Amino acid sequence: MNKLLKKADIVLIVLLFTLSLLPLAKFGQPEPACYAEIRQAGRSIKRIQLTGHTGVTELTATCEVNGQKKHNHIRVENEHIIMTAADCPDKICVQTGAVSQPGEIIACLPHKLIIEIKSE
Repeated sequence: MNKLLKKADIVLIVLLFTLSLLPLAKFGQPEPACYAEIRQAGRSIKRIQLTGHTGVTELTATCEVNGQKKHNHIRVENEHIIMTAADCPDKICVQTGAVSQPGEIIACLPHKLIIEIKSE
Protein backbone atom coordinates (compact mmCIF):
# COMPACT_ATOMS: atom_id res chain seq x y z
CA MET A 1 0.00 0.00 0.00
CA ASN A 2 2.84 2.41 0.79
CA LYS A 3 4.36 1.84 -2.63
CA LEU A 4 1.11 2.82 -4.45
CA LEU A 5 0.71 5.88 -2.28
CA LYS A 6 4.20 7.05 -3.18
CA LYS A 7 3.57 6.60 -6.91
CA ALA A 8 0.27 8.45 -6.65
CA ASP A 9 2.00 11.26 -4.74
CA ILE A 10 4.64 11.61 -7.46
CA VAL A 11 2.02 11.63 -10.20
CA LEU A 12 0.01 14.25 -8.32
CA ILE A 13 3.08 16.45 -7.79
CA VAL A 14 4.07 16.24 -11.46
CA LEU A 15 0.50 17.00 -12.54
CA LEU A 16 0.23 20.03 -10.24
CA PHE A 17 3.63 21.30 -11.37
CA THR A 18 2.62 20.97 -15.03
CA LEU A 19 -0.66 22.79 -14.39
CA SER A 20 1.18 25.60 -12.61
CA LEU A 21 3.23 26.23 -15.78
CA LEU A 22 0.19 26.60 -18.07
CA PRO A 23 -0.32 30.34 -17.35
CA LEU A 24 3.24 30.98 -18.55
CA ALA A 25 2.33 29.58 -21.96
CA LYS A 26 -0.56 32.07 -22.21
CA PHE A 27 1.05 35.12 -20.63
CA GLY A 28 4.54 34.53 -21.97
CA GLN A 29 3.48 35.19 -25.55
CA PRO A 30 2.73 38.72 -26.76
CA GLU A 31 -0.83 39.39 -27.84
CA PRO A 32 -1.32 39.78 -31.59
CA ALA A 33 -1.69 43.35 -32.78
CA CYS A 34 -5.26 44.58 -33.35
CA TYR A 35 -6.40 46.88 -36.12
CA ALA A 36 -9.70 48.32 -37.30
CA GLU A 37 -10.71 47.80 -40.91
CA ILE A 38 -13.24 50.29 -42.23
CA ARG A 39 -15.23 49.04 -45.22
CA GLN A 40 -17.86 50.87 -47.22
CA ALA A 41 -20.07 49.10 -49.76
CA GLY A 42 -17.86 46.01 -49.42
CA ARG A 43 -14.52 47.65 -50.23
CA SER A 44 -11.84 48.49 -47.70
CA ILE A 45 -11.33 52.25 -47.37
CA LYS A 46 -9.06 52.49 -44.31
CA ARG A 47 -7.04 50.31 -41.95
CA ILE A 48 -6.08 51.76 -38.56
CA GLN A 49 -3.64 50.13 -36.15
CA LEU A 50 -5.20 50.05 -32.67
CA THR A 51 -2.50 48.27 -30.69
CA GLY A 52 -0.12 50.93 -29.47
CA HIS A 53 -2.25 53.82 -30.74
CA THR A 54 -2.07 56.85 -28.48
CA GLY A 55 -3.94 60.12 -28.64
CA VAL A 56 -7.00 60.93 -30.70
CA THR A 57 -7.51 60.57 -34.45
CA GLU A 58 -10.68 61.88 -36.13
CA LEU A 59 -11.97 60.48 -39.44
CA THR A 60 -14.98 61.18 -41.62
CA ALA A 61 -16.46 58.63 -44.00
CA THR A 62 -18.65 60.06 -46.75
CA CYS A 63 -21.05 58.22 -49.01
CA GLU A 64 -23.90 59.08 -51.33
CA VAL A 65 -27.40 57.79 -50.52
CA ASN A 66 -30.28 58.70 -52.85
CA GLY A 67 -28.21 61.50 -54.38
CA GLN A 68 -27.34 63.09 -51.02
CA LYS A 69 -23.95 63.16 -49.28
CA LYS A 70 -24.05 61.30 -45.94
CA HIS A 71 -21.36 61.36 -43.26
CA ASN A 72 -20.10 59.16 -40.44
CA HIS A 73 -17.67 60.64 -37.91
CA ILE A 74 -15.21 58.16 -36.42
CA ARG A 75 -12.81 58.70 -33.52
CA VAL A 76 -9.84 56.54 -32.62
CA GLU A 77 -8.91 57.24 -29.03
CA ASN A 78 -5.97 55.33 -27.59
CA GLU A 79 -6.72 51.69 -28.49
CA HIS A 80 -10.51 52.08 -29.00
CA ILE A 81 -12.57 53.14 -32.00
CA ILE A 82 -16.03 54.69 -31.82
CA MET A 83 -18.52 56.22 -34.23
CA THR A 84 -19.28 59.59 -32.66
CA ALA A 85 -21.88 60.90 -35.12
CA ALA A 86 -23.81 59.85 -38.20
CA ASP A 87 -26.63 61.36 -40.21
CA CYS A 88 -28.42 58.05 -40.69
CA PRO A 89 -32.01 57.81 -39.43
CA ASP A 90 -31.62 55.17 -36.70
CA LYS A 91 -28.18 56.03 -35.16
CA ILE A 92 -27.58 52.41 -34.10
CA CYS A 93 -23.96 52.75 -35.16
CA VAL A 94 -23.46 55.65 -32.73
CA GLN A 95 -25.21 53.79 -29.91
CA THR A 96 -22.88 50.79 -30.30
CA GLY A 97 -20.13 52.59 -28.38
CA ALA A 98 -16.39 52.00 -28.43
CA VAL A 99 -14.93 48.70 -29.61
CA SER A 100 -11.41 47.35 -29.27
CA GLN A 101 -11.46 43.52 -29.21
CA PRO A 102 -11.07 41.28 -32.28
CA GLY A 103 -14.45 40.25 -33.68
CA GLU A 104 -16.33 43.35 -32.50
CA ILE A 105 -18.02 45.48 -35.17
CA ILE A 106 -19.78 48.78 -35.63
CA ALA A 107 -22.22 48.78 -38.55
CA CYS A 108 -24.10 51.63 -40.22
CA LEU A 109 -26.36 49.77 -42.62
CA PRO A 110 -28.00 52.81 -44.29
CA HIS A 111 -24.52 54.05 -45.28
CA LYS A 112 -23.15 50.54 -45.97
CA LEU A 113 -20.27 51.22 -43.54
CA ILE A 114 -18.72 48.54 -41.33
CA ILE A 115 -15.88 48.91 -38.84
CA GLU A 116 -14.46 45.54 -37.83
CA ILE A 117 -11.73 44.84 -35.29
CA LYS A 118 -9.28 42.19 -36.47
CA SER A 119 -6.02 40.76 -35.17
CA GLU A 120 -2.91 39.93 -37.12
